[in-house]
Formats: sequence, C-alpha cells, structure tokens
Amino acid sequence: MLTFRMKCLPLILAFLLTSAFGKPPEDIQDKLDVFANDNPGGIAVAWVDADGVTFFSGGRFSLNDDRPITPDTQFEIGSITKVFTALLLVESERQGKVSRFDPVGKYLLSADDPDQEKLAKITLHALTTHSAGLLKMPFNSWNYSAGHGSSSERYDREAMIKALRFSGPSAPVGRAWAYSNFGLAMLGEALAEAWGESYEAILRAHVLTPLGMNRTTLAISGRASPDNLAPGHHDGNRVGVWRALAMAPAGALRSSARDMSILLQAALGGKDAPLQQAFIETTTPQREAVAMGGQMGMGWLISGSETDPIPWHNGGTAGHRSFMGFSRDRGLGVVVLTNHRINLDKFGFNLLGVKRPRPTGMVVKDAQSYVGKYRASGAENVKISEQKSMLYASFSKEGKRILRKISGDRYAVLNVPAEIVFERDAAGKVVSLVYNLNGEDTRVKKRD
Repeated sequence: MLTFRMKCLPLILAFLLTSAFGKPPEDIQDKLDVFANDNPGGIAVAWVDADGVTFFSGGRFSLNDDRPITPDTQFEIGSITKVFTALLLVESERQGKVSRFDPVGKYLLSADDPDQEKLAKITLHALTTHSAGLLKMPFNSWNYSAGHGSSSERYDREAMIKALRFSGPSAPVGRAWAYSNFGLAMLGEALAEAWGESYEAILRAHVLTPLGMNRTTLAISGRASPDNLAPGHHDGNRVGVWRALAMAPAGALRSSARDMSILLQAALGGKDAPLQQAFIETTTPQREAVAMGGQMGMGWLISGSETDPIPWHNGGTAGHRSFMGFSRDRGLGVVVLTNHRINLDKFGFNLLGVKRPRPTGMVVKDAQSYVGKYRASGAENVKISEQKSMLYASFSKEGKRILRKISGDRYAVLNVPAEIVFERDAAGKVVSLVYNLNGEDTRVKKRD
C-alpha cells in the first residue's frame, strides 16, 4: 500500500528547482514524477514561450482514485482569482460601468446612506491594490463557520456590507500595503452591482469568454463540483472542496493547466491579443508592497527587476496550491498547480529564472510584549518569538515567518497572504491573537 511522506516534500521541491531561461528544463517530467511518487494527489505545469505551450504533469487524483493528473485536471486556484477580478475592473471601466477611483460605497450602499461619506476613501482602486487598510478577512466571517465548514460558503453580501460599515470608517486607507481577501471580494461584489448581474455572469461575459477560458468555473456554494476536480490534500489527508458566496471574487475559481496557459498567452501577447490593454494596466506598478518583496499592480504582485519585471500571483485553499507568473521581456510564463497544501512559490520563481522575492521586515518597539506560546484545543499552536526587535510567528504547518506591522496590534505574515491581530486585556497586556490563514480566522490564547 502506498503511504504519504509529508516530510519528504520540502526535499523533493528543492530537488525540483532548476534555473530556466527560455526553455523548460529537459528533465522536468522526471522531477514531477519524483514529486508525485508515493503521495496522494499530483502536480500539473504549463510552460508558455515563443514556441507555444508545453504541458507536464505527474501523479494521480488521490490514493483511492487512480485517475492521472493531466493538463485538463481541475484545481482550486485560490487567490489567483484576484487577477481575474482586477481584469474585470479594468474592462468594466473601459465599458463605462465604473471608474476605478469610485468609492465602493457608491455601488454597495444607497446614495443617501449616511455611511457614504465615512467610506469615501475606500475606492475600487484601493481595493484592487490592497491599499484600503482592511483586514484580510471581514471581522464577522467567523460567525459563519462554526459547524458549517469554510466561513466563505455562507458569507453573503449582506454580511459583507455589515463588515464594511464596521471596519471601513477607521481603516488606514493608503498608509500601508495590507493583503485583503475582504477587499477583493468586495470589489467583485461592487462590480456585480454596477452591471446589475452576478459576479459569476459578468466574469464569464467580460473576461473568461473573451480569453477563451471556457472550462474555468467559479465554486459557488451549493453547487456540485466538476467530475475532474482533483481532491485537495493536507497532511496526507483528503480535505473538503472550497466554495463561496460573496467571498468568491477573492479566491473561488477552479481551472486547469490548459486553461491557465490561455491566460498567460494573452498576457504575453501582442496588441491583437484579447484583453491586451487590461493586462497592460493591471501589470503596471501602482505602489510598493514591501511585505511581499516587490510592487503591487492591480490584482498582480510584481517582482523581478526594472529591466525584467515579473507579474505573478499564488493561491491556496484548504488542500490546493497554485503559482502563476510571467516575463513579458523574455516572452515566457509558467503555471504550477497541485492538490497538495504546499507552497509552490520557490519552484515557480525558479522556473522563471529569478529568485523568490524577499520581503522587508520591520523593527517593533515593544516586540517582547508579544512573545509567547499561543495555544487552543483543536487549533494550530502559534509561537511568537523576537530577534533583534523583529517579530516571528512559528506555525506547525507553515513554518517560521517574519511579522510586519500594519497598524496597532495588526501584523502581516510575510511570504504568506495571512495576518495576525493581537488582543489585549483591560490592563493593556497581550492575552490572545487571531490569525487568518487560508481564509479562516482562529483565536488562540497566550499560555506563557
């Protein structure tokens, strides 16, 4: 019987790393087979260059499902969905439905709503550049999770507007880059309101169909999954599918290596490629994003250098991971999809021939006050440590990460689109924290 060896995966990924400039590594298929050997699930890669698209894949659906992973296997692509929402924003503006500098309240609140003025600084542009200062997940999302799986499955627009009214007026708009699923989801809902149709319908009409991505679908709550969706895995175990309602524009797309290669071909294409102007605008740097080690476009993260910028994004759900990036100057791009919960960034950047971006940390004046072990029954333990006045969070499942202050007791977890909010008692002592990882909020108490 085959057994799962999670401890081998980091070594296997290190073995996979091979610099590539212009052509895929000759032995990439052998290495993908090593990655998939004796593991539930598998991996799919699409390599795009001047000669077209080359596909590679390894592994199978799961230990109990021998169907091979192919270029047409469906994966949950998670936060790469944000790139599609950004493209939809630019297309909606081009067709006169919105301005990127409109306040989001213009579309989600009535014209005479008293909160319009309080929320005026939160524009569609601020949302797509993660500049609105909003939490990674809305404060009330946890109310929708107990006993019902992912909080996103039941979280609707009404709940989102309630969170906007609560968090929006005090959000530090424009002061710091703060990755926010909440913000991108709200952008998608605002665009849907501007068109008078569902997000799913307008995304299909104005982005997916023009690109020819006919097999890319949205995971809407209550809807059956496609038969060729590879089941997700975490710590060797199968996990449930990822679905959403109002949070869908931030991370609910499912796609395949073949369909994602169509997106990359368009992004790399000339003036006659579909949505070409939208790709140019969304991949133009808008602000610094030091917490991710680069710059922020609209939806896209941008790393690399001035002479060879690399627009990219990654994604993660409970049991899937994804990476997508390209170099327009060198005419190449890659997509990597897996139904393992394991970070693909280093592998993806190496295929692109560049180093993974290194974020800038931040010195914390009262770093020692946060240090300790935070534990809760049934939840992941978190250890907060300090070194040279910089804070680190150690997760059993995600490793040790640098923390960067956003504001007050709120910190971004670097290299991972996650964040931590520390909580204090009446005397001002840190007593607990809430961390958001993979779209879920978890509160754990400080034990020492």
